[in-house]
Amino acid sequence: MCGICGKLSFSGGAVSPDILGRMNQALRHRGPDEDGFYSAHGGGFGMAMRRLKVIDLSTGNQPLFNETRDVAVMLNGEIYNYIELRETLKKHGHRFATQSDTEAIVHGYEVYGTEVFKHLNGMFAVALWDDKNKTLVLARDRMGVKPLYYRADEAGISFASEIKALLQDPDCKKELDPAALDDYFSLLYVPGPRSIFKSIQKLEPGHMLVCGMDSKKISKQAYWESPYVQDPQDRGWDFYEKSLDELMRDSLNLELRSDVPNGVFLSSGLDSGAIAYYASQVSERKVKTFTVDFRGGGAAASYSESQGAREIARVCGTDHEEIVLEPKAEEIILQTADFFDEPFADTSAIPTFLLCRAAKRKITVALSGEGGDELFGGYPTYLATLWAGRYRNIPAFVRGWISSLVAGLPVSWERISWDYKLKQFVYGAQFEPQRAHYAWKEIFTEGDKKKLYTSEFQDRRAGHDGFESFQKIFSKLGKGAELEKLLAVDQNTYLLDQFLVKSDRMSMAHALEVRVPMLDHRIVEFAARIPAKYKARGFETKIALRRLMKGKLPDSIVRGEKKGFSPPIAAWIAGELKDFVLGALSPERVRKTGVLDPDAVRDLLDEHFARKRDNHRRIWCVLNFVLWHERWA
Repeated sequence: MCGICGKLSFSGGAVSPDILGRMNQALRHRGPDEDGFYSAHGGGFGMAMRRLKVIDLSTGNQPLFNETRDVAVMLNGEIYNYIELRETLKKHGHRFATQSDTEAIVHGYEVYGTEVFKHLNGMFAVALWDDKNKTLVLARDRMGVKPLYYRADEAGISFASEIKALLQDPDCKKELDPAALDDYFSLLYVPGPRSIFKSIQKLEPGHMLVCGMDSKKISKQAYWESPYVQDPQDRGWDFYEKSLDELMRDSLNLELRSDVPNGVFLSSGLDSGAIAYYASQVSERKVKTFTVDFRGGGAAASYSESQGAREIARVCGTDHEEIVLEPKAEEIILQTADFFDEPFADTSAIPTFLLCRAAKRKITVALSGEGGDELFGGYPTYLATLWAGRYRNIPAFVRGWISSLVAGLPVSWERISWDYKLKQFVYGAQFEPQRAHYAWKEIFTEGDKKKLYTSEFQDRRAGHDGFESFQKIFSKLGKGAELEKLLAVDQNTYLLDQFLVKSDRMSMAHALEVRVPMLDHRIVEFAARIPAKYKARGFETKIALRRLMKGKLPDSIVRGEKKGFSPPIAAWIAGELKDFVLGALSPERVRKTGVLDPDAVRDLLDEHFARKRDNHRRIWCVLNFVLWHERWA
């Protein structure tokens, strides 16, 4: 695990070692153990890396070369099947100088060319320099677990694991992209391939860039596409259960490979419980598990997952540790804002940050349960889509009465309360299924934004519709079950640009590697084949995973509702964090952004404090933008 960066000049000029050094230093938190530099053709190409030692601690320094030293590779991430790949490549006559997983890419490229990425099972962002052909190849893993940003123009291309490294290059302009910022206020994150800056793009998952020094051309190619088509015929639950069990065991076997201590992030949920179970089944050592608990009564109590996590740990026989989070989070909020170099407002970043910090004291690699909801249909919105069609068939006057009734429900600050669910459902159900899926995720609606934005920013973002990024994915999917389309969209938006970004930045803030076994591409591809009836129907979600884990985990966990991993922010904003929030969102600081209307922000706060409306998601969105703007823009 590490951070990588580099620059290729098309003009023949040398890449400044000073700039490359500053870019690399900006990534130091990702890899504190050592650094590496490489340049070629009079400095016309240069790349650098920061390394966190996980596999081959003594000889895995990067870059790694082939036997003739004309192929050089730097890797951020891990190649889990490197041992099997090494054996295959040895049969092709290649000699290995290290035990590093990175070297498998070097020799794999000699055998397979750019097809090598199809042979990799792992999470990775790769920079490969082919000196014979004066070609740079950049590639990102199939699910986008590891980040890769780039900036390209007629003068060349630069790349990095994080935006903050690219911003060290004076050629990189910091002009905000109004469409990306508008998307942020809709979704709490910036969906790719845009970044918050106009000049910087995210390389899509399963894609590579091939950049020729002599040709001065850059071509983007997909080596893998996200699947969504289920089996044409139901092969029976016994088949799906047996296959899924085997895949989970094999994925955990591969992802527990490391030369450093590892453990599992555990909540009271089914996904992390499944990871803890299979890890304890295949590991030769006692598995360590870590969970976060929230101190305080009232609404805070509904956020606690400690009891369920203890149950799972007991059944799996793990060495379990709880980390208690108190609502004195001002310093942590400022720290997390520093590590997200795009606006980002997932409240669960705070407990994730603390969990990673505490876990790093005992382990270097952690396994996490991301992906279960998007693969197996775990979100209530999937059921909402199925029920919304029936709701729309109710006479309009009855729906109007229901809408008024729901709007009058008292505001609750408990975790994903019923009043919140019902209000969101009634709002989204007015749209057709695909638009409704987007509407249920919206933080600020178009109506909200008319009040929130300054007139100047209204003009700058005019004509942008955030739903377009979802619509583009829907349009690629063609015909098929509606549920499968929703899952595919969430895998390419919500999972990719919210959950995986959060996991990467918060873990790398502490030089901790987080692996996600459910996003093994074989599990992703197999899950897509499972018929929709084994995913979500009626009032049941994540049916396949619940059936798989029945008898393996406690019934209370298998049958339990999805909780999420967020702290009691609604109560904190009105209580312990009130002074901090009011200070950060003062009219003067809000006005300086040039984007937000201070009066509209004050109205959000007043409504929340008076408990007229639960605005915590909107306030958190605005707060994190203001803090980000002061730090990065």
